[in-house]
Amino acid sequence: MLVNILVLSLENPCSLKSGAGRYLKNQLELLKDDIMFTVCTLRPEESCFENRNGTWKTLEIPLKLGACPSFEDALAEMNFQMIKKVLEFGGGFDLIHANDDVTAPAAVYLKHALQLPLISTIHGLESDRKKAAGEKAHPYRMLLERLILKESRRVIVLSSMMKQAIKEKSLQAAENVQIIPNPCRKTKTAKKQLKAVPYLFSYGRFVPEKGFFRLLRTFKELAMLQPDLELVIAGEGPLKSEYEKEAKTLGIERRVTILPFICDQERESWLAYSEMAAFPSAYEPFGIAVQESMTAGIPVAAEKNGGWNDFVIDRVTGFRVDFENPFQAARTLDDLLRGEAIRRKVKQTGKAFIWQLHNPEKIRKLFLERVYTPSF
Repeated sequence: MLVNILVLSLENPCSLKSGAGRYLKNQLELLKDDIMFTVCTLRPEESCFENRNGTWKTLEIPLKLGACPSFEDALAEMNFQMIKKVLEFGGGFDLIHANDDVTAPAAVYLKHALQLPLISTIHGLESDRKKAAGEKAHPYRMLLERLILKESRRVIVLSSMMKQAIKEKSLQAAENVQIIPNPCRKTKTAKKQLKAVPYLFSYGRFVPEKGFFRLLRTFKELAMLQPDLELVIAGEGPLKSEYEKEAKTLGIERRVTILPFICDQERESWLAYSEMAAFPSAYEPFGIAVQESMTAGIPVAAEKNGGWNDFVIDRVTGFRVDFENPFQAARTLDDLLRGEAIRRKVKQTGKAFIWQLHNPEKIRKLFLERVYTPSF
């Protein structure tokens, strides 16, 4: 009989918006023959067709986050409704898996109410994320961090960077940490060229820590060195209009395209014909976008520090660039764009390396041997 696991997730795996959701969906698909998953999550606003084969069950909550006074209010309401939904459902679960600390209240309550072990996946720490953005974390979010680390029997993180971050927060939790990266995915999407001129490509959530302001300032300098080059950025979030204003202020709006959230097929097409993919994040616990770019055989230019330190080796599997200094970053990128031979070598090495390191079967075995073990 398959182990029956209750997953609590803010993001519905049928409606992906972030790396946390993408990781969960990959996990569900990877373990579909080994584990029975029931995901308690928010109901997507649009119809979902991603789970046609019944790979997992969902318990959906009809809550619109934007209708709440604040994001913290929305999280509190979501956790309350998750508890109600799960208790009404029953289910005979064997353990609970919290997908990030935002579900901590429901996860901990259900752990004790149902007398089940709790596992958590921590994709990032809000305290560190806000620090990177020059802001202070909300006290409620700080509480959720402490709560999930205290109550989890095992903690999954995606990188060495996150393992060290957990250790700095809680020595007790650090003893239970397992690093399980996102598995690489093969795609058979037919790609089409969407822009005729050479361009840099980047994508991610439009939030401060992703560093897109840095990228725009770097591109202003790079544009003077590369007169035919353009910049394409894709994503979703509250800062889209601010990026457009910044591009106009910098005088580069005619050479910058800022797209809304794009589907996998569009993303793969934009990647396929880009000169390079650039990722300037001030805080990045793993870097699924970097991994996807390397998997697609695209040379990546990533900020010097991040979870991608585990797989972006400078001038071997990718390039490390200091985007905090736009002048130096622009000159580094200019040299790379003129160096076709080094880019070709690095992208080939990077693609082979990432597939070996994050091979799906290897990741599947890590889950079964280190997380969902009979010891539970």
